[in-house]
This record gives sequence, structure tokens and C-alpha cells, in this order.
Amino acid sequence: MAMLFALVGGFVILDSALLSEAESPGRMGCTALLIQGDAGIGGSSFAGMSADCSNCDGRLAFIPAAIHEEGTRRDVFAFMGFAPRWVGHGRGEFYEPKPGENATHPLGSIPQVPYTYGYWESALPLMNEKGLSFGESSCSAKLVNMPEGQQKDHQVGALLDLSTIMQLAMERCRTALCAVKTMGLLAEEYGFFPMTGEFSVGIGGYDDGGEALTISDASGDAWVFHVVGGLPGREAKSVWAAQRLASGHAAFVANNFIIREVPERPTRDFLYSKDLRGTAQAAGFWHPSDGALDFARVFAPDAMTFRSASGGAPIPLYSSLRTWRLQSLLAPSLKLQLSLDPLKLPFSVRVESRLGHNDVQDLLRDIYSGTEFDLSQGVLAGPFGSPFRLEGGSALHHLGQLPRGISIARTVYGVVGQPRRGEAEPILWYAADAPVTSVFVPFYPVAGDAKCKAYSLGTNREFTRDSSWWAFDFVSNWMQLNYRNMSVEHVYPLIRELQGHIDKGRHDLEARDPSPEALGAWQADIQCQVVSRWWQLADFLVAAYNDGFFNAKVPGASIGYPADFLEAVGLNQDVHPVWVQRAPPKQVTLYPLPSRWNVAENSWSWPLSALPTDRTALEERIPVGAIAAILAVVMAACLGVAAGRRWERTSSMRMSAYSLM
Repeated sequence: MAMLFALVGGFVILDSALLSEAESPGRMGCTALLIQGDAGIGGSSFAGMSADCSNCDGRLAFIPAAIHEEGTRRDVFAFMGFAPRWVGHGRGEFYEPKPGENATHPLGSIPQVPYTYGYWESALPLMNEKGLSFGESSCSAKLVNMPEGQQKDHQVGALLDLSTIMQLAMERCRTALCAVKTMGLLAEEYGFFPMTGEFSVGIGGYDDGGEALTISDASGDAWVFHVVGGLPGREAKSVWAAQRLASGHAAFVANNFIIREVPERPTRDFLYSKDLRGTAQAAGFWHPSDGALDFARVFAPDAMTFRSASGGAPIPLYSSLRTWRLQSLLAPSLKLQLSLDPLKLPFSVRVESRLGHNDVQDLLRDIYSGTEFDLSQGVLAGPFGSPFRLEGGSALHHLGQLPRGISIARTVYGVVGQPRRGEAEPILWYAADAPVTSVFVPFYPVAGDAKCKAYSLGTNREFTRDSSWWAFDFVSNWMQLNYRNMSVEHVYPLIRELQGHIDKGRHDLEARDPSPEALGAWQADIQCQVVSRWWQLADFLVAAYNDGFFNAKVPGASIGYPADFLEAVGLNQDVHPVWVQRAPPKQVTLYPLPSRWNVAENSWSWPLSALPTDRTALEERIPVGAIAAILAVVMAACLGVAAGRRWERTSSMRMSAYSLM
């Protein structure tokens, strides 16, 4: 892959925005979730994510367990998000070179351990045979390392990219705590750098330059892990922090760091880089006189003002809307207020009702239904209520922003890891394409490479009916013809039917205390059944909704535009093209939002009707500097008036004295 660099503030960085002919993972930005075991039914913890990537390789591969001779070294690589993400031997049949493919060259090597666990992997590692589970969400950062050998002056050369550091934890650990310590120590010694082509330059930082991981294990333990780059000459090549989730709590990461104040010393629930404060101080980000070190504010740019180098407005709602929604679903009694600043929301919330795997899967399917941000509503949803939006484009860049969904068109897969307490085997739940229009199928890591082959076939370069991803992606795209009808009448009911069928079969199977081989045979069969049924659905929908009619019962039956849509666009007897303007929402707006970004003042423009009365909320809407300036003007005016009146009184007294003389 060609490496293109840009010089920014004396730092040479790899900029994915400059990758034209060279392939890159494309637009990324995932949503990660984490549920501590005491919040799960049966003590299950959960870690997972929606992998939102426009050009990622979502095919599944199983990396087998292995025994290694003493003194062996483990090669490390830069993994590509796009297909093929890696080519070589020793990591299973899936990765072995195919005709026309060349083996990936290593960046270097590190000492190998005697035994490594087997695990499932897609664009990123997912779950190992002991139940260690991951979710991932890239975050903006102020420090970014480069791959070893590509660094320039004032940069750290690193050996471990995102995929590699997660793989090493999967291979070496059975607990979340072990994963945190292993990744932290390796990042310090060898350095961490983001996925090649993922991050880009911003004003005051690097978009997607840092990483947040959610990690859970079979004991119910759950941790959030953050890592960024480092500074040359420091004790650690990368700095990191990790926080344990409290009993019964849930946390979500939506492309913005969530770990806040770091204690003076590591604790049972808080671990971090030994050079965390030293690096922050050396970089000029923090000083002991500032008080407690706030990881999210110190090592990441402020989401309220951080912008891409190409211009446009900041997009703090890109993170805060998802976080607010997911937290509100699990802790409704808190009545959390949507904040423009994502850091106004808590690190985690106590889950009010215990969650099963279907509940957690549904979190990744959410489209803000029942809120004023419902993605199926409004003119951009089209006449038939599609929750998907077309991202990108120069017009969008300059005119405004779209609501960032949880399950979106470019989601390449959704995954929920369910490591279970006791004797129950851990289960990886995997949904090809966007979870809102997909089915989560089970993978038992103990069963090894047993799977329906459709889950290891197919990329976005060529359509094939042999692929599970293409089955779900095709249906999801075809639904854009009439999303409301297809989802309500066909797709959603079939999802519920198949998820119920899977759960019944799984319960019946597990009641017989099956062998790993029996688990593998069952899961491969049920996975193939789901894919086959989805292709049947695809064929049905093609004919049923042909030419804008509904042909399933009475061929040529008219559907037409919904009345509310035609009323909204002002349809009448005039047949000229209809042009529309933004109108006030139909329902009461609980969360008024700014409509303009003032580039000159580096601040948001709020309508007067939306300004709150409390000082904290006011500071969120108007920068502190602006408030200070306003107060200064007011104070100056008041002082001027007071001084003027005093001068008038003094002058009057003098005039009176003169007249008495």
C-alpha cells in the first residue's frame, strides 16, 4: 500500500484523506459497548461493537491455538482493514496466499509465549476460546505514532497496530485484567499506532488517532482501555489508561474517549501507563498545578471545537447522540439530558433491568425510535422512512451534519461477545452487515473453525450469492425502495422468527451437554439455514416490490406515497417540481440544537429561544471566552454609568458651591 504523508505542525503523519489511488479502509467510526456481568442474565458480561467501515473486510476467520518452542519470536504486521487484510501462513487456512496474493511483510518481531489461545477474528479480533471478548471504537487523539521505519523527526516509531495489539491479548489472556495489563505493557515497550489509512489530520489533533477498547471475560469482569501515541525520548512509547466497570454497570464508546480523572496511583479499578503524567507534561498538555489529570480532555482534542483540516464544523453530536441514547435505554430513570458535549455524560450507568443476549443485540439495532431524533422520520428518511443516510459529499461538508446512527448503511458487521459464567461455553454472536436488518448467529469458539463457509466469503468488490454478507447487504439495500413496508411486513418479523429459532435450538442442544464437535456441527448448520432463508427473502422482495407496486398478493397492487409525506412537501394540483424548506418539527423539541458554526469566532450559533437559564448549560452553548467578554462589556458599561453619575453629582456640588460664594 502506498504511503502518503502530510507535514502538519512539524509532524509528518500518514493522512488517509490523501489516499487516492492507494486503497484504504475508507470511512470508519465504530460504536463499542460493554456490560458488566452483574447486569447480565445468568451473570453474563458482554463486549461488542458495530463495525462501521465503508471498505473493511468483514469475513470471519478462526486463528487456531498453538504451542511454541522456547525462544520463538512472534512476527508483527500492519494489518489492512480492506481485503485481503493479511496474507501469510500460520494463522489458519483463511489467510494462506491465494493466486495473485503476496505474503504480508512483517514490521518486526517480539518474543513469543509458550502457548497461544485460538480466537475468532474479522476486521478485528472478536473473541477467544476462553471467552475474552472485545469491542472497539476509534477516537481523536493529540498524539499519534507511526509504523516503525516510517517515523520522522519528533515522532515515535511503533511496532504494534490496532489489530496486532488486540491479537496479542487474545492469544495470551483469558481475563480482561490480563488483556489490559498485556496491551498496556506492550504499548509502552513497542509502541502503538492506528490502523493504516484510518486516521486523518484535524485542527488540534488527529481524527481516529487513538483507540478505545471494551473488554469482558467469563468471570463477569469488564474494562475500558484507552491508548494513544507517545513522545520521542520518553519512558513509554505509548500512553494508556484503563478503568474497570462497576458492578451492574454498562459503558459505551462512540468515537470519543470516556475515561476521565486518573487517580494519583493505580488502583484495583484503575490502571495506566507509568509515564502518563510525564508524557502529558512534556507535551504541554497538562501540568501538576492543573489538578487531576483528565485523560479524555488531556490526550484528546475538545469535541466541541475539533474540526477536520479541510474545514467544516465540529461534530460533537457524532458521539454524544449515540452515547446519550444507549445510556438512556439502559438507565431510563436517570432522565439523562442530551448534551452537545459528549463529556457531559457519565462514564457508565447502572443497568436497571438485567440484560440477555437479545437485549444487547437490540442495542446495536437501535435507530432512535420514539425520540425526536428517530431516523425513520423527516424528509431525509424519504417517503418510506429509511433510517439510513448518505454520508459524505462536498454539500454535506459545508451545509450541515446528519444524525449519526448506531446501525448504519456502512456497518460491515455487528458483534456481541457473551462470555458466560460457570460451565457454559462462551458464545460469539455475529451479524453480517447492519444489525438493524440482520440476524445474529452463534459461534462457539471452543468448536474451533466450524462454520458455514458463507461467513468467510465475499467482499464489497464483487457480488456473490455464496456470501452471508452479500445476502444481508443486498436485502438492506433493496429495502431502500420501501423501507417501512419491507421492514414491518417482512424483514423485522423474520429476524424475530430466526432469532427465536436459533435460541430454541441452542437451548435444546446445550441441555444434552454436547461435545465441541457437536456444537460446531450445529452452529454451522444453523448459520447456513439463516443465510439460505435470507436469500429466499431477497428473491421474494425483488418480485414483491417491483416497479413500486406490491405484487405478493395481487400483482400490480398500488402502494403510492404516504399521505403524511405528500402533505409535508406541500403537494397540490400544481404539477411543477416541488421544492421544500426546513419546517419546525411536528413534536415538541426537548433538545434544541445549534444550526450554525461560526468559523470566525470558533463557536456555535444558538437561536435565542434555545438558550438555557442554568450557567453550566449556558457555558456549553456559548464559549467561556465569549461569556467573559460579554461580562466584561457589561461591567465596563456599569462602571461607566456609575462613574458618570458620580462625576455629575460632583459637578453639581461644585456648581452649587460656586453659586453660594
